[in-house]
Amino acid sequence: MNRNELFKYQPIKILRSKKYGNNYWTPRGNKVDKRIVGIYSDLEYDHWAMVDADPEVITYCEQPLEISYVLNGHLRTSIFDMWILKKDGVEIFVEVKYEKELTSKHPKYARTQRQIEAQKEWCRINNKNYVVRTEGDIRKGRHSVENRTSLCMSVVNSKKPVYLNEVIGIIPPEGIKIKEVVKELSNLPVESTLLSLKWLLYEGDIKANMEDQIIGFDMEVWRS
Repeated sequence: MNRNELFKYQPIKILRSKKYGNNYWTPRGNKVDKRIVGIYSDLEYDHWAMVDADPEVITYCEQPLEISYVLNGHLRTSIFDMWILKKDGVEIFVEVKYEKELTSKHPKYARTQRQIEAQKEWCRINNKNYVVRTEGDIRKGRHSVENRTSLCMSVVNSKKPVYLNEVIGIIPPEGIKIKEVVKELSNLPVESTLLSLKWLLYEGDIKANMEDQIIGFDMEVWRS
């Protein structure tokens, strides 16, 4: 897969005053050449962490594409929240919404539904996958966002450790606690072992209960 396929979209810059959302985040994304990613709400940030830490995702782009649609006789525009490219070649366009925005009592319900319908129709015509994700999809478990953010930050701020093979070599399919991994590799600096484990989790070579258990010595990891 060439670079043009990996980075076929570029983020559309949006004035923060025009973006429906709250808070503005600027993390660097490892899967987008470590560039700064512009994120316009807390929920979109949590979604970004979920995507960037997903081993099945090759790359992504926030605010990738603007489309037009008609609402109440007026021409409107809509920008997808994210485009995702997975290892199997599947492309997904994502709209991130709080669950309350999808209820009929919300003041912008009609506009939101028409926007979603327009995006869905564009994806149907262009043979792309489309999904609306809410906090119920994104914030699964007590520690899901915290753990994935930790992985993203560790990976983007470090080089790939040289100890990956040594670390994964002692992790069995049935699982082992991180403190036991550290004990088995007492010849390595603890920080290096922990960083290696985060890289292995990020790349999907090992797994753990990322939703309900915080990354730490008592977390259990196992071979994928």
